[in-house]
Amino acid sequence: MDSAPPIIEAATAGDVPRLRRLLEVEPAAVNTKGWMNITPLIAAVWFADSADAVRLLLERGADPLARRTTGDNALHWAASGAVAELLVAAAGPRGMEVRYHFDATPLHIAVDKGRREVVRVLLATGADPFAAGEGGLVPLDTAADPEIVRMLVEAGAPVESERAWTPLHGACARARTEDSWVDTANLLLDRGADPGRRDRFGDTPIDVLGDRGPEALRARMIAAMHDSGRSVDLTLDDVATGAHEGIAVDPRRPVALTTMYSGAVLVEWRLTPTVEPVRVIRVPGRVARRGLNGSSTGGVVALVGGDSVHLREWRDLARGAELPAKLLPGRGIQEAVWSPDGRLLAISRSEGLTIVDMWARAVVGDAADLIECELGDWSVVPRFSPDGTLLAVANSTQGHWWQTMFDVLPAPSLRYEAENLPSTRRSDLVGALTFSPDGQLVATWVRPDAGVSGADGYRGLVVVREAKSGEPWWHRHIDDGIDVFHDESYWAPLCFTDDGTALAVGLDRGVMWFDAETGERVGMDVTEGAVTALTRPPRGGLLAATTRGVRWVAPPFPE
Repeated sequence: MDSAPPIIEAATAGDVPRLRRLLEVEPAAVNTKGWMNITPLIAAVWFADSADAVRLLLERGADPLARRTTGDNALHWAASGAVAELLVAAAGPRGMEVRYHFDATPLHIAVDKGRREVVRVLLATGADPFAAGEGGLVPLDTAADPEIVRMLVEAGAPVESERAWTPLHGACARARTEDSWVDTANLLLDRGADPGRRDRFGDTPIDVLGDRGPEALRARMIAAMHDSGRSVDLTLDDVATGAHEGIAVDPRRPVALTTMYSGAVLVEWRLTPTVEPVRVIRVPGRVARRGLNGSSTGGVVALVGGDSVHLREWRDLARGAELPAKLLPGRGIQEAVWSPDGRLLAISRSEGLTIVDMWARAVVGDAADLIECELGDWSVVPRFSPDGTLLAVANSTQGHWWQTMFDVLPAPSLRYEAENLPSTRRSDLVGALTFSPDGQLVATWVRPDAGVSGADGYRGLVVVREAKSGEPWWHRHIDDGIDVFHDESYWAPLCFTDDGTALAVGLDRGVMWFDAETGERVGMDVTEGAVTALTRPPRGGLLAATTRGVRWVAPPFPE
């Protein structure tokens, strides 16, 4: 990067005498563009926060609406009320509407950085407290100063949020240790904030406040819940129609387990005579866990959270344990899946795969030891064959995907690596992998990268191959041309029926069925919510975890 023009250097330093001299020699330099189109005015605001320098530049014709290549203008960087007043007077309403990264307005930035006087000036001159940035984020969502919260609320800012973590959650979290936030929480409640909203971990503001928080505030929120006819705790009615993420079935009993709220809540289900929830289990800690995986005969399920693997035994689901650190492969764990007998646990990570013998409590295989083997970095999705002799891994990296097959016994070894596979014709991501019950076929779901969709509403791609040889069997693109959906790419779960005659693809409005032998579409079962996971229950058919509960799905062919 070249050195900055002299006038930008002077503005950066807030050197008013030098600025005046430079402008007397070259008046047009007032709107000089530097690196990333920074102007003297933006530099004077951002680096110097100098009201005198800003006043001089504006008097000499500086453009208050000038923007850098990243979209921000000078008002985004005002750190004092005096500078903000000068800029608002010069830029007018247009200056307050300019969007920076994540669609942030100057008010978003001032709130996020805790600049009280700037927030006061912006609100007094018409800044919109309802302005939504990326993901629906409004300024109040990021406020970490009780006085700023008060100003925003009194200016009419919405006290509810599109985010799971609401302003009331934030106020209650701080009210545990800071008395100044108790009044803020009460103000939010006065304006209609809901004490029953649950965040991504299933916690309400009452949970966040905790038993040791201010008792009067806690009592007020509990009373509000009771007055509205709601329970403070998650009830069976709540989870019966709630959003579920993963699902596994006990191999010995007609019982299923699902995850909710990023794996922070487990729900036990009775499968006979009807599918219904019987117990809600809270997992301690605020750690996002995913990938609930069990085995066909083993007694333990596994979830991945952060850099750990969380284990639960079917016989005592209320108690959990973490896999010992010595057995973990390192950072960036993606999935943990069981062999059918529940002995081996395959743990994937970016560009890596570790196989742990849980009976011996020892690592027995690592893909890093196989020089000829290359695994993905974007996604590494492993699955054992039903007889436990094969381990398939679907990989994606830099928009390309491939499949790796390992022989598990007598020691893990590479069987083949299949490339040049059917593609989404865009940047590919692998989302799911499953074997047919007889182990002859392996199916993979491949989707376009996030936010990428074809002209016909392209969703993704099902690829079925012969497991032992890697030879192609069939593949099908799923888009609006063959289904009733109108959406973009999707993380779809896959599952074969018990007899292996049909393959189910779980989508956002139901289960799409394909003939496992030919790839012909043979049915569609519409669900109330998006399908997030599929598994085979003892009674036949499939169990689908959805965003509206769990339901049994009948197969397209009699089993």
